[in-house]
Amino acid sequence: MRSLMLFGVRLDDMDSDELHARLLDLLSQPNPSLVVTPNPEFILAAQTNHAFREVLHSSALSIPDGVALRFAVAAVHGEHNLYRHPGVDVLPELATMCRNNGVTLVLLGATDIILAQVKMRFATLAEGIHIITLNPGIINVEDPRLSEDVLYSLRAIGPCVIAVALGQGSGRSQGKQECVAAQIVAKVPNARIVIGVGGAFDALSGSVRRAPRIFRRFGFEWLWRFFIEPWRSRRIFRAAIVFPIMVAYGTVRTRTFGRALAHVFVELRNHFFL
Repeated sequence: MRSLMLFGVRLDDMDSDELHARLLDLLSQPNPSLVVTPNPEFILAAQTNHAFREVLHSSALSIPDGVALRFAVAAVHGEHNLYRHPGVDVLPELATMCRNNGVTLVLLGATDIILAQVKMRFATLAEGIHIITLNPGIINVEDPRLSEDVLYSLRAIGPCVIAVALGQGSGRSQGKQECVAAQIVAKVPNARIVIGVGGAFDALSGSVRRAPRIFRRFGFEWLWRFFIEPWRSRRIFRAAIVFPIMVAYGTVRTRTFGRALAHVFVELRNHFFL
């Protein structure tokens, strides 16, 4: 595993086998571990939201999610073939680990209907798994925290993996999911892994159709989301336009734009043809 810093945010680069081994190691630890899944929106938000950036820094594992990060790492560091692991793929793997190790999987967030659908899905994917669902209610965007009642319920469960699906938020609420996950790490000692999974519950429940395999293969999930959820256009604009501009500007400031451009072309070749 290699770790890279991208505009102040750590990215842990590892293939699927390394990720599996690392998650198993965290699952065996006696103390809770925070797992985050940075994407371009995380990187942008961390530039101005210092509390959010500190939460990301505190993570035990930072799994890149978002194809744009591959090209950004190539441009900034000259490093190629960054592995990315979307939360919608990581969560089923964690479910299987929970089943195999006798650990409870807690699904926290979303609506009661979606939680029930995801629970049914995992009951099929990992037969015999023990799953608990919790709807935490409305989270205050000014001070994103769980109520003491929800924290008490989590502490009463025993060893568990907690998947937090509160969405990434926008504006001042950006990072609320990870702030809540960090609170759980600090307040729920029986947790083993606490991971923010964004919109993974929507995809796993079937309420939002996941991008076709060809879109996922080439990293065009964002385009698919734009087709089916055009109201996300502002977020997509930030990830697909604002973030690349920030990366390009960063290489101009360090006088490495020409070299960065060459590395991006190499990464494009690797991404689409290898």
